[in-house]
Amino acid sequence: MSGCNAGPLDEVVSIVLAGGKGSRLHDLTQAEAKPALPVGPDARLVDFTLANIANSGLRKALVLTQYEPASLQNHVERCWGADPEGCSFQVLDGEDFGPFEGTAHAVASVIAEIDRLAPRHVVILGGDHLYQMDYRPFLDRHIACGAQATVGVIHVPLAQALGFGVLDAGADFRIQAFVEKPAHAPQAHDRPGHALASMGIYVFDWQALRAILIDMSASVEELDFGQHVIPRLVAAGTAYAYALPGRGESEPLWHDLGTLDAYHAIQCRIRDGALPLDAGWPIVHARRAMAGDSGSIGLGSVLRNVVALPGARIGRFARISDAIVTGDAVLPDHFDLDAELAVHGEWCTVSEGGIRVVSAAALRRLEALRRPAPVDRIAPLRRDPRVPYAPALGRTPAVASAV
Repeated sequence: MSGCNAGPLDEVVSIVLAGGKGSRLHDLTQAEAKPALPVGPDARLVDFTLANIANSGLRKALVLTQYEPASLQNHVERCWGADPEGCSFQVLDGEDFGPFEGTAHAVASVIAEIDRLAPRHVVILGGDHLYQMDYRPFLDRHIACGAQATVGVIHVPLAQALGFGVLDAGADFRIQAFVEKPAHAPQAHDRPGHALASMGIYVFDWQALRAILIDMSASVEELDFGQHVIPRLVAAGTAYAYALPGRGESEPLWHDLGTLDAYHAIQCRIRDGALPLDAGWPIVHARRAMAGDSGSIGLGSVLRNVVALPGARIGRFARISDAIVTGDAVLPDHFDLDAELAVHGEWCTVSEGGIRVVSAAALRRLEALRRPAPVDRIAPLRRDPRVPYAPALGRTPAVASAV
């Protein structure tokens, strides 16, 4: 492992921005923040970032929460609480320090708390990406370049760069331009056919960042690192890029789980053992003891291309395909997803790739569709006035047999 030339690691403070909703995930984030989503059998998305901090030997961290913070706060405090042998994670919520109105505004709102930790450098991290990274070489590069800001980047094919903030950097990795979702991305100098996409993580000299935040927060609404702070430092010539390396002989591992299709795909890869995670860089904290309901799948049920999240209860002889079943969902015996959609229409969210989200909220919508309309809402039958009325005697109404 790399040593860190940034001075003692206790002069570095990590700040995890974990207050986002993740609106493109629909029902998955209706009741909890995106970083709190389960990943694999016993982790949450934020655990990847928190494990990176702990495994890198960094000893001080602040976790900033805001949207639906309860489960995330409980998880961090229970599983990553103060450990005299490792990192101390402190949760700061927007209800107490905010509201946070932008990534940089969130950090500006807790300047006093950061000052109490007396950092020389701060590492700004998102809590909603899946990746494994040692932050010490990141800090080393920052110090060696004499930078005021260093942006973590990942190489992406040029055709995929449209959805990212993209950097144009020279051979010395000094950033010359930062463009958000460009129509034509600049090519990385060190890898033809690829662009340098921002990972949304940064190392800053704390005093330099502190001064910028105080100056800009008074006049800029929804102050954001990518839109406001980094462009200012790029213009000053003090911002550099650091490309995420692979672990060992593997290619770099970094995934944005911002869509239902991306989340479903990663869950399937973890379940199938197809995600190349470095076992020597543990994701789950050593003191972690995953508690809670793992859920159940009834006898005779057939699930194809399905991710059942912890807590989900699926009855016997159910048939489900191409779906995410959330932890609050309870499916009855003989539940047939395709049949319910065919009969009752789109009562659940369906992704661009055809993944259906079966949640408690979706099942409530389905139940409402199943109920017969109230009598006072049923339009009366209208008789043709030209046809004389004659009651049909001796007939009984037809009854549909239940299946």
